[in-house]
Formats: sequence, C-alpha cells, structure tokens
Amino acid sequence: MKISSYQKSLFVRNVALIVFSVALVAVCVKLVLGYRQMTLYDQAKAYYEANNLLQAEESFARASDIGAISYGDEQWSALMSQLTSIRLEMEGLQQKAQTAMQAKQDADVLETYETYQAMRKTYANQPGAAAAFFQQLSAHLRLEKGWSDYYQQAMQAARGQSQANLDKESYRDESFIDTLLAIPAEYYGGQPQKQEALLALFEHYEKTKLRSLINNASFEEVIFRTASSLRHYAEQSFAADWLLTRLEKYAQDELKEAIRKQDLASFVKMAAAYRKIQDVLPDDSRALDTISDHLKARLREAEQYAKSRQFSKAIELYQELSPLEDTATLVAEVENRWLDYDPGRLLAVKYPDKIFTEIFSGTDLWGAKLYAYGLVEEDQRLYVAAKLQDDSLVYLEHSFDGLDIKSGRVHTADALGGAKAPVMLVQAAGKEREFSYTGLLPDLSQKTMEQRFAIEADEFAVEDAEHAIIKNAVGKGKQEYARFKLTSEGLAYVEKVADMAPDADEAETDSSGTGTGVDAPAAEEPAAEPQTVQVFAGPGEEYDVIGEVVADESLAIGAELNGWSRITLDGQEGWIRTPQTAP
Repeated sequence: MKISSYQKSLFVRNVALIVFSVALVAVCVKLVLGYRQMTLYDQAKAYYEANNLLQAEESFARASDIGAISYGDEQWSALMSQLTSIRLEMEGLQQKAQTAMQAKQDADVLETYETYQAMRKTYANQPGAAAAFFQQLSAHLRLEKGWSDYYQQAMQAARGQSQANLDKESYRDESFIDTLLAIPAEYYGGQPQKQEALLALFEHYEKTKLRSLINNASFEEVIFRTASSLRHYAEQSFAADWLLTRLEKYAQDELKEAIRKQDLASFVKMAAAYRKIQDVLPDDSRALDTISDHLKARLREAEQYAKSRQFSKAIELYQELSPLEDTATLVAEVENRWLDYDPGRLLAVKYPDKIFTEIFSGTDLWGAKLYAYGLVEEDQRLYVAAKLQDDSLVYLEHSFDGLDIKSGRVHTADALGGAKAPVMLVQAAGKEREFSYTGLLPDLSQKTMEQRFAIEADEFAVEDAEHAIIKNAVGKGKQEYARFKLTSEGLAYVEKVADMAPDADEAETDSSGTGTGVDAPAAEEPAAEPQTVQVFAGPGEEYDVIGEVVADESLAIGAELNGWSRITLDGQEGWIRTPQTAP
C-alpha cells in the first residue's frame, strides 16, 4: 500500500506531539519532586533548629531519597548525612542484638553491647550534633533497655540454675558460669561489686559441689571434675585459687591415708590420676611432692629387696610402681641379678608350669655365661636353658623315648668330654642292667642337643676327660669293671680293669673255713666317721657360716654354681662346696 505525503506528515506530527507531552510531564514531575525535596529540606532545617534531631534527620533522609535537585547549605547537608550514617549503623546493631537475644547467645549479645558502648564513647567525644543525635536515637530505639531486660533475666535464670544443680546434685550443665561472667559489670553495680558477687556465688557452688562429689564419687572423678572447673575458670580469666586450695587438701589427705594404710595399689592409682591434672596444679603442689617422696621411698625399698636377694619382692614392687615410673629397666636389672645368683631361674621363667625333679645350674660351660638344666618326669624330657655371652637365651629339649626316668638323675659328668664342655650324664632305670646312662652334649651355637652315647650298666664312674670306668656293661664289659673311651662314635671298649666279685650266695666254705676254689671276700672295713661340712649363707666363703651338715648320699643337692651346691638347712637356704664323686 502506498503512503501519501499527507499521511507521512501527519505521522511525524503525532510523534512530535507525544514526545513533547512526555517531556512536559517529566518537567512537571521534576518540578513537583523538586518542590517536595525543598519542602522536606526546609522541614529538616526547621527541626534541626528546634533541636529535634531525629525528625530533622528523618526529613533530610526523605529529601535525599528524592535526589531531584541540589539544594541548600552543603556543610549542613554533610552533617545531616553523618547523622543518617549513625542511624543506619545503630539500626543494624539493634537488629543483631535482638537476634542474639532471641537465640540466647550470650557471647553475641555481649558483642553487640560492647560495640554499642564503643560507639557511645566515640560519639560522646565528637563536637556538634553527633553526640546529641546518638543519645536521642538510642533512647528512641530503646537499646539500653533491651540489654538491661535481657541481662536481668539472664542473671536470675543463671542463679536459679546454680541452685538447681546443687539441689539435684547434678553438675552436667554449668553454662550459668559463662552467663554470669558475660554480664557486663554495670549490671552488678561496677567491677568490684561483680567480682565480689561472683566470687561468693562460685565459691559456695564449688564448695558444695566438691563436698557432694567426695561423698558420692571416686577419687578420680572428684579430681577430674574439679580440674575441669579450674580450667573453665581459667579460660574466663576468673581467679579460682580458693578451689585449687581445696583440691590440693583433699588429694593430700587421700594420698596420706593410703600411705598410712600401706595400701600401695590405691596410692599408685590415685597418684597416677592426680599427675594427669598437672596443668591446673601449682608448681609447689604439696600433693605432688607427697607422691614424689613416697615413690622414691618405695623404689629404695625395692632396691633393698634386691640387695637382700628377695628378688621376687623387688620385681613385684617395681611392677606395682610402673604406672608412676618407668621401671622396665629396673626390673630387667633385678632379673639379671636373680639369674646371676640362681641360674636355675632360667628354667623357672621359661617353663613356669613344669615340675622338675631337680634343677642344676652354674656358669661358664658350653660357651654359656649361665646355664640350668633339669628333668621333668611327666614329659620324659630333659630341659636345658642357657644365657650366652651376648645375653641372648637358648632353650634346648631332649626326649627319652622308651626310658623310664621316674627315678632318673642328671648331672655333668665331671671332666668327661672336657672341663668347659662336659657331657651331661642322664641316669635312668635300665632294662637289662640296673641303670641306663645317656651322655648328652649341648651345642648352644647350633641350638641342638647331641647324644654322645647310650649304655646300660650297673655303675658309671668318670676317670678323666676321655675315659670312664663302667661296671657290668651290656655287651663288651659284661661281668667286669672295664675302661671305655669317649669317641666321636660314642663309648668304645678299651680294656678290663678288674673282674667283678662273685655274689655272696655263690661263695661256699668247708668245715675248716677254706673257700671252694673262690677267694673269700676280704673282711669288711669299719665304717668311716661321718664327714661334716660347713654351710654358708651364699656360694662362697666370704658369706657367713650358718651351720654344718653331714655330706652323705642323703643330702639333697639343689642348684650348682661355681663349685658350690645349694641345700636347705632347717628351712633356710644354704650353700656347701660341691661334693666330689669318687670314680
């Protein structure tokens, strides 16, 4: 469709008319807003001159929101803008304080209160309208009344909670302490009044609480809870020396009572617990000094036990004291001293449930610093224990399958095999002869037990390092005293030493008293007088003589140590020189 020139001109005219109308409306609006702004500005000026700063700031803020034109005194406008900033800051603080109060968040409430006090101090020192506006706005917003109401209610509730805890003897919730400490001093009448009031309340509370705990709880619970309270007060920078004094007295009394009753287990338990709260205790804690002094006394007592060879008592005491002192090294030292004194303990420690017929022990054989060996009838075994030069331990066993060792005996065969590596001779009941003899040699470096020989005979006597005299051996050596040599293959027959004497019932005599071709036995020699030996308190002549015994076959010999044998004399342990076995 073709548009005519008339239509074009008409369209342009209408557009221009619309634009003019819009511009006219804008100008009118601007004029109205400008008039409104000037009116509000003039109102603000009038309020300010009348010292009604709140209304003045409100009118000025409304005028500023219009922002249509610049009007008035620029210096005065800057002052009013400062008041607006103060209002916005205080309204934000009010909102934050109300939120914290509703949530009962004491720390946040205190933060807003302290912020308010800082603002008041800042504006109070400023000249002009700022200080007066701050006071008028604070009263208008009722800020101080809000904090006052909150703190009065909090103080009442906290005091109530304190008393309720004491009445119920329940101390799980002690948040009232933080609440009371968070209330500003002004609400107590000042800092001295606050300190005095809280000291009286907390001291009464903690004293009653401590008395209740002492009557109803264990020592550990009493001190741990009291220490927790002390840490709490310290975190709040509130001095609680009075509570620490009561804690120290209670602990001191309990520790001394355990010492008086000689109840070491209770003392150690309490002392270990009290040491765990050292962070709250003074450097000159009397209770800790009591613990230290008694611990030193008991350690000295354990050492005296060890010196008097009461090793089990020493070890037991050291172990009881281990929660207070690392006594592992001391126990190991006593164990070594015990082994040096009685190497037989090597077996007792390793095999506490075994029943040994006898335990023999000594030093410096087979390359061992200490050794011990013994038979166990129930197991039909020989057990050997040795402590080597590097203090390592070696344990060996040998089973006697097919032998009856119920009445068996074992001992080192004097020099047979060598002075430092003698054969261990095990005597048991024989099948064809009265006894069976097994020679064993420990090889500690290889941790093995070598069987050097096994033989049945009526008697076995060592002649020297290589030879033994054997009576009526099975096989070669039957019905004679024969010399055998120890070789790598076992015992080898060497020669006859003498014939065995005939049995008494085979010797016949005629009427004139002459034998029937068999030499009559020689007349019996008179019995020798019993030989007595001195008994010493320890394995050596440097020990005291405690008595004498008859050294015969009836004497029960125990452990052997460096040429000395342990015996029992009238229920008391003693030592004699090891009897020499005749060949």
